[in-house]
Amino acid sequence: MNIFYRILFIIIAVSVPAVSIIGAFNVVFRLPDIYVYEFNRNQISDEIDLGISDEELGQFFSEFMQGKEDEFDLFTEYRDREQAVFGTVERINMENARRLLNYSLYVIGGTAFLTILSYVILLVKKKKQELRIAFKGGIFAFAIMLIIFYTVFYIEQSRAFLYRQIFINPFGADDVLPLMLTEQFAQMSLIALSIVALVILVIFTSITWRLTKPRRMFW
Repeated sequence: MNIFYRILFIIIAVSVPAVSIIGAFNVVFRLPDIYVYEFNRNQISDEIDLGISDEELGQFFSEFMQGKEDEFDLFTEYRDREQAVFGTVERINMENARRLLNYSLYVIGGTAFLTILSYVILLVKKKKQELRIAFKGGIFAFAIMLIIFYTVFYIEQSRAFLYRQIFINPFGADDVLPLMLTEQFAQMSLIALSIVALVILVIFTSITWRLTKPRRMFW
């Protein structure tokens, strides 16, 4: 295997798990399911009087992360007047979280392009076996990445560091967002990320095996 094919091997082995995991981030945090599930389980609407149901609150988070809501503004009736649920710090932190998720789309686009290009070259050059080997390397890299994610999450210092990268300003004592996005929410999100990423990887595997299936002389 010459240097060029080695480069393609590395691209596939890295980009396949990257697309799977980053894609999972976008699915989990842009759809309402994880928010609705956690808010229902913790009965947020009972703990905090927002005037809306947990399902509506989860939908609001989802629409904000999808960009359907420009501002992280939610209002409730209090003493016959509208009052903002979230303060300035909470809005800034959530805008930063959405910005990071939006940046990840550029990463997905770049890695997806490199993956497709690498697949096309290897298939045109009839390097199906090499493509399968590279993909198996991607599966191994996927497993390593997930192990790293779980390790980082369960180490307090690294978890706190990541928390500060997402929520760049410290929350105040009266802020309600920490009551919604709890450590339990983060744990469930990690599990959901793992499941969705695995599903995406299985789809990749099915496509790759179909593309690299050797021709049979007799059926």
